[in-house]
Amino acid sequence: MVKWLSPEVSNLMSWVRFPLSASILTPLKRDCYPQFHHILKKNGICAKRMNRQLTALILTGLFLVAPLAGCFGEDEKSEVYPADSLQIDFVNPEDAEMRTGEFHDFTLKGEGNAISTDADVLIFVNGTYVKDHMVMVEDATVFGQLLTTPYTTEVNIAFMDADGQTEAVSVPITNGTPIVNGEDWFDKMEFITSVCTDSTECGGYVNRWMGSPNPAFERAASFFQGHFEGLGYETHILRVIDHGNPTEPESLNVIAWKQGRNDNCVQGMGGHMDIAPPGGPPGGGTYEGAYDNTAGTVSMMLFARAFADLTFECDTFLALWSSEEEGLRGSSAFANNDCDYCLPQDKELEFYINMDMMGMSWPAYKSNGDPFPYHAWSGPDADPEVQDVAITTVLDDVHFNILKAPRNLTIDGSYGAGCDQHWDEHYNLVMDVHEDTFGRSDHVTFRDLGAQTIFHLGAYDADYDAYHSPSDTLDNMVAEVGGQQELEQSMEFVMWAAMLEFIIADQTPEIRNLNA
Repeated sequence: MVKWLSPEVSNLMSWVRFPLSASILTPLKRDCYPQFHHILKKNGICAKRMNRQLTALILTGLFLVAPLAGCFGEDEKSEVYPADSLQIDFVNPEDAEMRTGEFHDFTLKGEGNAISTDADVLIFVNGTYVKDHMVMVEDATVFGQLLTTPYTTEVNIAFMDADGQTEAVSVPITNGTPIVNGEDWFDKMEFITSVCTDSTECGGYVNRWMGSPNPAFERAASFFQGHFEGLGYETHILRVIDHGNPTEPESLNVIAWKQGRNDNCVQGMGGHMDIAPPGGPPGGGTYEGAYDNTAGTVSMMLFARAFADLTFECDTFLALWSSEEEGLRGSSAFANNDCDYCLPQDKELEFYINMDMMGMSWPAYKSNGDPFPYHAWSGPDADPEVQDVAITTVLDDVHFNILKAPRNLTIDGSYGAGCDQHWDEHYNLVMDVHEDTFGRSDHVTFRDLGAQTIFHLGAYDADYDAYHSPSDTLDNMVAEVGGQQELEQSMEFVMWAAMLEFIIADQTPEIRNLNA
């Protein structure tokens, strides 16, 4: 039974209410409560934010104090019935059943009522992630969504009514079909890399080499463009010709744009769709390029589907680059040319996330029984002794607090390749997740412009050397990790990590261009 709070606790609760509504955006007013920890004024909106750890501590105290309040002579209040105010998927919470990796609608009514969730149950209001995992009703009703991860094992929602009374709500959870999942990724990989006479079964989008006239690359680019356009993105093919021969474009990128709430900033995500040409080092080139980088290309297609109905703070580009294998020429052309759909020069470039060589990583295992290494590096990393950029906090939080990856898992011996600046400490670390200076892909283009970056990379060199060779096929990836299901699980984890990084970074105001 939840009892009426003592006057002292009620006074404390009156102070807590506005931080609980930290992510409900209200029109900017004079009384914008400047005494709270963060006052953000973006695009005519006041967003009230409070230190999440402090709020959690206060809520914990309230849960502990509430049962004792009657000992101080206060009259009991009636029990709290969350179902009177909260519905999940249009039913009472006790009748709801949530599914892993899926969105679920919720309705919260009654001014002053509030809910909060654990780190692995994300809250969205008006299509935007609520970073503090807490919402309070400021008018009549809040309509939003809850998103679990594929790895969420329980859903516990803290409900608090307008009088400060609290009640824990536990919602059953079962296996679902995650909004980004390994099975969809594999199906699309198989379609793109398979060649047959039935175009409904096999796309045959192979031989995607750049640097010379290549109808196969043009055909693939048109297919990818159609995917983004079909999801509602403003999508362009960007050709840049530096040497005067229109039949030999220096680069040919697919750029999909999504407008944000704030017209002053821009952010992005991408992976290269070109593959190593015949005779290319170190393995002689490839025709399928499954690992490098059809895998990253398909992940971008799935992210576009997941992001279609979300609302971001900044203008957002989702890109498939060309000419990465020839020296990052595709991303450089986008970043350094002046065109309507190139990188805007009058907006702050805040962050960029890069997907390259995906799938050969933890939780997949090598044939010798060791897990494949998992690499995710934020940057720039100017000083290896300290954290340089705010996006590193997002990187760490996603992997170890939300997705619950094993931070300290190691192997006996050493991996064959890894990070630049911290190899002496990380040579045997499975989850190689930290700041680093590592380059060799398109994130460097944006890092050089002051953006904070994250680079996702699977095993390479001695840990998996099939890339840039005729052996870089989907069949070989399946064989190396021990089966299709194992490969799907590996891809699903890294895709969820990158997707959540993007969603959370979008709502992290500390992530700014380092040159701003």
